[in-house]
Amino acid sequence: MVSESKILSKDYRHYNDYVFKSILQKRANVLLKFVKIPHRIDRFLISEYTNLGPSISRLDFVGETQHKGKALILIFECQTKLPTDDDIKRFFQYVASVRVFKDSDVELYILCTEKPAYDKKEFRIKEGCIYTMHVISLKDFKAEEIFKSIEDKLKNNDKITDEDIASLQLIVYTDFEGSKLEILNKARKLLEKISEKMAFDINEKQAIIYLFDVLSTNMLDGDEHEKYEEENAMLINPRERYFKKQGIEEGIDKGKLETARNLLSEGDSIEKIVKVTGLPKKEILDLK
Repeated sequence: MVSESKILSKDYRHYNDYVFKSILQKRANVLLKFVKIPHRIDRFLISEYTNLGPSISRLDFVGETQHKGKALILIFECQTKLPTDDDIKRFFQYVASVRVFKDSDVELYILCTEKPAYDKKEFRIKEGCIYTMHVISLKDFKAEEIFKSIEDKLKNNDKITDEDIASLQLIVYTDFEGSKLEILNKARKLLEKISEKMAFDINEKQAIIYLFDVLSTNMLDGDEHEKYEEENAMLINPRERYFKKQGIEEGIDKGKLETARNLLSEGDSIEKIVKVTGLPKKEILDLK
């Protein structure tokens, strides 16, 4: 499975923009509806509870809502297998860390690729405070039917719904057989076609792809994820592609330039610096 640093290093420089974050919240609520979670996120807390410790992975996303007049924290977690005892201990750490900041009831929803024998378990954190762990599988959804329906809609110029987009963002949790890499490449390219067809602005495109990356492509292992990024090189950064289409130079991140200068001064090869910083070879040579 891809390391958290791979996802965290994605180039979402405008992540804290109000417009982008509000669209991200809207898209997340579509996903919750799609998997039949009976809540809507009122406040999106993604990335605010991450890097909680050396043995704790980042949370996929966290949201806050109101339920029966009380604040309720929603945690959404994705993984391949059904939760083990070790997973449950890890989830307790998540819940405890969140509750340091928010003294509220917590519901944790686990989306996994295996069908569970149970749908929820309840744990009492303290008197009057319950932590509920729900387990969800989409194995009853037919991946090929999802793909065919969306491909037909694109071909016939029919309306693409928010639920169609959600089904592609979560396609890896369905009944598909075969390579995760292949099915995620296919889903990613369909998401891009939908974005173009529906003329989404750059914030909408980035929100859709951000959730796809966080919830689905992190199911790939390291080698698969590298192949995924290679095969989708022209799709990985729609923001940059957008500005290139407009003929506008966004400029180069100063931190990357500084890193390149430091590596040059230490005598590292140009090839290594290209790999580390992601800068074009020409830009690095110009620093000499």
